[in-house]
Amino acid sequence: MIKTLKLALVIPMVLALIAMPLYPTLASQGSYIAQDPQTIVCNSLNAVGIGCASQTTTPYIPSSYQPKPTHLNFDIFSNTPVASTGTSTSADNSNLTATIANATAPTDLSGQKINLVSVPNSQDIYELVNGQKHIFPSIAIFYDYGYTLDMVQPISQTQLDKYPRAGLIKVQGSSSIYYLTEGGLVRQVNNPSQIFAFYGDRAEDVITISRKEFNFYPTNQYVYQISPLNLDVFQISGSGKRYLTPMAVARLNIRSEQVAPVSKSELDSYKTLAPLID
Repeated sequence: MIKTLKLALVIPMVLALIAMPLYPTLASQGSYIAQDPQTIVCNSLNAVGIGCASQTTTPYIPSSYQPKPTHLNFDIFSNTPVASTGTSTSADNSNLTATIANATAPTDLSGQKINLVSVPNSQDIYELVNGQKHIFPSIAIFYDYGYTLDMVQPISQTQLDKYPRAGLIKVQGSSSIYYLTEGGLVRQVNNPSQIFAFYGDRAEDVITISRKEFNFYPTNQYVYQISPLNLDVFQISGSGKRYLTPMAVARLNIRSEQVAPVSKSELDSYKTLAPLID
């Protein structure tokens, strides 16, 4: 009796284990109604009079869901927009482009819009402001203003040469005006109205720079007269000008790039001090 009961329990389970690997094959036949493995086991147990606690009477039918293609208005593999099938027009796109361009247009520290330009095959970057050009002394200072390289526009050397160099600067938050020489030196302008008259500059020609950029430039304390040419070297300060003899120039180890040209009018505007002989 016990052996018969054991066989009654084992045989359905063995049949179920044999049938389970064949389940996918049977389910693929069109004339066969697919059942899940649990249903097969329960049916086998019911055949020998053993109940199945979780018998399922509803046959399992594989889902017939088919994915629907989604049409995107952009290419996920690039930044190039894909033409939309909507009602937007080229005029709408132009307006959007103009809005973005205006929103990202660079400005200087005074809030005035500027152009950032560079000549091909050159690492120098300039800002065009008030009809003048001003070169950034280093890429670190360029980034310090919050500018990025994608703001820089290409310009030919011929076009760049049409812009005069910005020679008068002031530091943000300060009213003092300085002259920026072609050699990258700065000297304070004691009387701005005289400088405007000496060099034909205007008050609106003064550009505003950051303190970090200003600190980059060495102080210009040695000058010579450019017109009429006089190669005597003078040391200038807030107190006046002091003539330096050749021996004093040699002793101080003054290099040519430290000496900037000035007009006779500007040099004459300084009070004459005692010369430095040796």
